[in-house]
Amino acid sequence: MRKTANLFTAAAVMVLAGLLGGVPAFAAGEGAPPVPGAAAREAAAPQGDPYALPPVVVTADKRETDVQKTPMSITVLTSQDIEDGNIHSIDDVLRRIPGLQVGRLLGGASVMTFRGMPSATGTNVNPLIIYIDGVPADTMINLDANLMDIERVEVLRGAQSVIYGKNTLGGIINIITRKPDNTFTGKAFTRAESSGSYVAGASVGGPIRDDELYFSLSAMHDYSRGFMDNRHSDDKDDGRKERVKGQLRATPAPGTDFALHFDYTQSRKDMSPYSLGAPYSKTSEAGPSDFEDSDTFNTALTGKVEFAPLTFETVTTVRFERQDYAFDMNNVMPGFFMSDGGRKVDRSEVTQEFRLRSPDDKEGVAWLAGLYGGYTDLNMKNIDLKYQQIGPLRPYLNQPYREFAQDLAPFGQLEIPLGDEFTLTTGLRWHYTQKRASISYEPNADLQAMTGATPMHTRESDAWDELLPRVNLRWQPTDEHMLYGGVSRSFIPGGYNYAATKNVKLTYAEETAWNYELGAKTSWFGNRLVVNPVLYYIELEDLQVMSWDPAAGVYLADNAGKATSYGAELDITWRILPNLDAEFSAGYTHAKYDEYSKVDATGTAVYDDKWIPNTPRLSGMAALQYRHESGFFARGELHYSDRLYWDDANTYSRNDVLTVDMRIGYEMDAFDVYLYGRNLFNERYQQLFSSPMKLGFNGQPQTFGLEVVYRF
Repeated sequence: MRKTANLFTAAAVMVLAGLLGGVPAFAAGEGAPPVPGAAAREAAAPQGDPYALPPVVVTADKRETDVQKTPMSITVLTSQDIEDGNIHSIDDVLRRIPGLQVGRLLGGASVMTFRGMPSATGTNVNPLIIYIDGVPADTMINLDANLMDIERVEVLRGAQSVIYGKNTLGGIINIITRKPDNTFTGKAFTRAESSGSYVAGASVGGPIRDDELYFSLSAMHDYSRGFMDNRHSDDKDDGRKERVKGQLRATPAPGTDFALHFDYTQSRKDMSPYSLGAPYSKTSEAGPSDFEDSDTFNTALTGKVEFAPLTFETVTTVRFERQDYAFDMNNVMPGFFMSDGGRKVDRSEVTQEFRLRSPDDKEGVAWLAGLYGGYTDLNMKNIDLKYQQIGPLRPYLNQPYREFAQDLAPFGQLEIPLGDEFTLTTGLRWHYTQKRASISYEPNADLQAMTGATPMHTRESDAWDELLPRVNLRWQPTDEHMLYGGVSRSFIPGGYNYAATKNVKLTYAEETAWNYELGAKTSWFGNRLVVNPVLYYIELEDLQVMSWDPAAGVYLADNAGKATSYGAELDITWRILPNLDAEFSAGYTHAKYDEYSKVDATGTAVYDDKWIPNTPRLSGMAALQYRHESGFFARGELHYSDRLYWDDANTYSRNDVLTVDMRIGYEMDAFDVYLYGRNLFNERYQQLFSSPMKLGFNGQPQTFGLEVVYRF
């Protein structure tokens, strides 16, 4: 694989070099026609020094700061980066984060491992939490986001518990929609791909009343033809998504800004793209009755009022999720007692946050104080398992689960200048979570007669609270160089296994971590080259893991005693020429269990010193991009992930994976046309593998596409 990967890398570089070098008509010099009025090009064009990279402003600490002066590891994708990088989905964002591995299970649930911290089925929580215009999406189901009309995406790598609270063990993905203003803008686009997939959408925004009231609205239809054949029918893993997104913004007086955001996504998919066994296969064993349906609705009301001594901010959010799916296991595990099943889940969440902070332009001590509250209703109406009929018996099991959770958290942070070069940041959050759960195990009479199973109904309640401190010291000897280091504590509350029986562990404990980070933000040669390295060390206590229970035949949440993760990440951006940029982002992760002994019906297994599953040691991406004033555009990307293990025993593994993407196009005043290819050399790999069920979930194969964009 390594030899092949090297050949692929060389081939990709040669192809891109040929594209860049073989276009003499676009060479710089006299006669190169300008492209006036093209918004995308104006945004990307160098300002001032043509060799200098443009500054990027982020709101990672709930205030506007230059990313190069923000003491944390951040990946930022501006609206122009999203267009240039052919980023259409949240998965396209995630694959650009070093140290992150993402896969999709039955029903579309996401499974992540980041910096060695894994998802755990049963907790429904991922180590990276998505915020969509302030709306938290911290569940494994419906991991999706509408990326139309985006201003930027901020990926905050590392624990963010003081500012963002529970579950932010690995970091935050902040998705921020563009604010409409007095300029009327619009965009329409369509894409068609070699598989038969296509997308069409449009967005528009501008003033309703100049200087006071503005709007934006976008919508799209996305049809995916799928890439897997079904052995038992003519179906493929086809799917479609409809998205609608809008914003109403008001600035009734100087220093005030209010906005109402909403977005809705409806997703329908014929089946999960899974195959039987570890070897890659394009043939699915899914049954003809399989399906995956989901709906999500987010809304947020945000407000900001600036007074002379302080700024007041409020964020009110509501999120609704629905998941409904079914699967037929007769074809996958014909000797297994279970035949098919499904799930119907409704989840709603309401949050409120109030913040007071010092103004952004205030000199001296900068401060922030806030209060957060949240309420969640998780209603798993049906968790159906139908078993193979034996004679007249038709065994069936349902496991409905209802959980109510309340969160409360006061928090605060101070940035204290220590002389001209040093700044001390210290913060503290107290986070309280209470959960009340109703857990049921309802076998029908036939299943009781066959197995001796007895019904179970129980109500449980518990609460968890943690003090979450953060201390960070920043040294800024010059405007171009900064060194920072810090320590913080983070946690994920405990909870209950929704698929529990009398013979299965009902609860799992909270997970806590101490996070240590040392990094630098540096720019060189007049901001032509930006180099940002970071080192991290994480001590995990009661790590929440995804554990297969053979008696119940399901994944449950459990706790490993202790684990340690440490590693390094490096981000480089280089403006080689005024129209030629290079990007490089890489990570090394060393993550192992220190203490983990699992006891189940088969005995005791000890996983001490085993690699945490789904954790690649080396991962990263590299890109080379060229944009000329004439309108010619070309970009090539390499994405790499080292070998990883699929299970706690490190028995099943996947070799390293290298994929190559390309995008070329011509950008005119109002029209853009692009040709693109993903996974150009058709690398065949599985992005997730369930070793107990022997199910493999495939990565995207070779795909070519055409995109046309019209701007007005």
